[in-house]
Amino acid sequence: RGTEMRRTPLALACVLAATFVIAPGLLAQETSAEGHAVYVPKDHAKVELPDGTYAVEQMSEGYVFTDDPDSSFNLVKQDCAGTNIVAADGTVMRASGYCSGRDQEGDMYWISYWNGPEGGEWSLIGGIGKWEGVSGGGTSQPIAADPSGTFAIRWEGSWTTE
Repeated sequence: RGTEMRRTPLALACVLAATFVIAPGLLAQETSAEGHAVYVPKDHAKVELPDGTYAVEQMSEGYVFTDDPDSSFNLVKQDCAGTNIVAADGTVMRASGYCSGRDQEGDMYWISYWNGPEGGEWSLIGGIGKWEGVSGGGTSQPIAADPSGTFAIRWEGSWTTE
């Protein structure tokens, strides 16, 4: 009987420790979605580079739309800052930067992105509110662009939130 009493606190401690170590993973929710996004330039600066290309440092704002209207990414407003490396003929060779997304409830996430002429990748790098502890990412493909700098992409991805 004395041994049983000493094991009970140890067993209880092990159960509690396992709960705190395992439970966050059990509470994680994986989500995937796809859709499109449209961005409009707000400000930019052009920097000529020695090899004849130039860099366009650009601030843009846009909206993310999902194929599933119930997705947590649907109708998220994004503010982005990035740099486009542009060939002398005006062709965008590559682009990279960061966006902050703010959903309709006011919760925010942040992404980094890298794009080339054939498409790109994006990664969730953090967030607050329902986006706290978010991780994941996906890919994107260009679908439209005009000389004003307005552009649209088709995207897909998945993410995990705690």
